[in-house]
Amino acid sequence: MGNIARVNIDLSRIEYIPDSESVSPLHRLRYGDVLFNTRNTLDLVGKVSIWRDELPVAYYNSNILKLEFKPEYCGDSRYFGYALNSAESIEAIRNLATGTTSVAAVYTRDLLKLEIPVPSKFEQCAIADALEDVERLISSLVLLISKKQAIKQGIMQRLLTRRVRRSDLSEPREETRLRDLGMVYGGLTGKRKGDFGQGVAAFVTFLDVVNNARLMKPELGRVRVHESEPQHRVMRGDVLFNGSSETPEEVALAAVVDFDAGSNTYLNSFCFGYRIRRPDLVDPTFLAYFFRSGVGRASVASLAQGATRYNIAKSKFLDLALALPCLEEQQGTVAVLNDSEEEIEFLRARLAKAREIKRGMMQELLTGRTRLPVQGESSE
Repeated sequence: MGNIARVNIDLSRIEYIPDSESVSPLHRLRYGDVLFNTRNTLDLVGKVSIWRDELPVAYYNSNILKLEFKPEYCGDSRYFGYALNSAESIEAIRNLATGTTSVAAVYTRDLLKLEIPVPSKFEQCAIADALEDVERLISSLVLLISKKQAIKQGIMQRLLTRRVRRSDLSEPREETRLRDLGMVYGGLTGKRKGDFGQGVAAFVTFLDVVNNARLMKPELGRVRVHESEPQHRVMRGDVLFNGSSETPEEVALAAVVDFDAGSNTYLNSFCFGYRIRRPDLVDPTFLAYFFRSGVGRASVASLAQGATRYNIAKSKFLDLALALPCLEEQQGTVAVLNDSEEEIEFLRARLAKAREIKRGMMQELLTGRTRLPVQGESSE
């Protein structure tokens, strides 16, 4: 049931059937089968996937319906899988669901009442082929981004853990404590719920800090801050850290401020900032990448304290001693990693565009607003 996603099958978790159990061959999946998730939360019930032989042998369980369509109407079952994933169909299916927000179901008798557009068999095939072409492009971009991210992580590990060194910059590294290189400051204090979402001041959000090594175009929040308030402003070159997390491995993820923050930008309450006072010894972007590498994560994870939620004390953070390479080597490392990051961002932009194109195509083709020229149409 958890494998049913929108159009595609999610194979991140696979359940196996013991050899001792017998399974009806009627439940074996065939290419093009359209699968309907009958039970889930209210916002997810009724998801529809198209089976494309993702595994050599697979079966579906009792919480999934395999939808079969009359041959006089069905030229390509994939079309119906896409049609049931249109915005209109998703909303209609959700309206058929009964139950609570946490446990909802769509019954077969109600599903059979659902109406969807049915073009000619030829056009069904043409629409399915067009949408599947975009699906393949999206899948290839997702795979390429994953590979590029793995390559970048490998580069980070080699360059940031001294496995690769420039021979002309091979002087020994001396350990330096963070408190000798800069100072920390806290996020917004004394704010109430009503202060957020309005005002002329901006703040860097928690998710932006956690999700990005470089903050170049962050989605800043709005907050009301009076001129007399003693709040710490964010500046370009600051390195921001999340101060708490649900696991020790995710505490103090670093993000460098790589945009002009101006004089009215602050930091959210759940993060803290580090401002470098010795730019002759440390590059801020290098520091951000370092604290996202394996060795950097291990160094801060050992400082995390807590039970259900883990925190890091700023005093202990400042006591961390790092064996930094010379500034020139840091900047060379940053240049390599920035190139890798920019390549990944370019691919992410292409992926977002491809997904937008797919949404537009589904909206146009599945509603009949745009018709495809189809060979053999007159023979229908």
